[in-house]
Amino acid sequence: MGILNNGVNVAEYVYDFDVDGGTFGTGIALSAKNNKSAVPIGAVVCGVTAKVITAPTSEGSATVGWGDGSTADGYSGTTIAIATLVDNYVVNGWDRDASLLWDGNNDHPIYYTVTSAATGAFNILIGTADLTAGKIVFFVSYFEAAVDC
Repeated sequence: MGILNNGVNVAEYVYDFDVDGGTFGTGIALSAKNNKSAVPIGAVVCGVTAKVITAPTSEGSATVGWGDGSTADGYSGTTIAIATLVDNYVVNGWDRDASLLWDGNNDHPIYYTVTSAATGAFNILIGTADLTAGKIVFFVSYFEAAVDC
């Protein structure tokens, strides 16, 4: 029968204040940007990792969360205070009990199936105050079957 897929796929999304802005309350669809796309329907998300390239700044106490098109902080766990997001900081959803990636009651990962365009989207949400700078790269790891399941 052989191997049915090509291994783990990784979608990369970038939040860049200079390109995307940073208005409080704004959800930014990073998967809708040019040359990007949503995670395909039917794919199984096995992890989301974020790396801060340039620490976000704000004139207030801004927060940032990330998730799919249905759960704004489903991959980040909660909205994260920008004071935590320093240069080179790396975080994944398992570190923060993200609802789409980790079962905190039973302490095990959740492998999240993309069932629609909304659940395949990758968004960030800026909370509490406007951002004034920052750049974060996100890596969404997923499996995609080579056949229709």
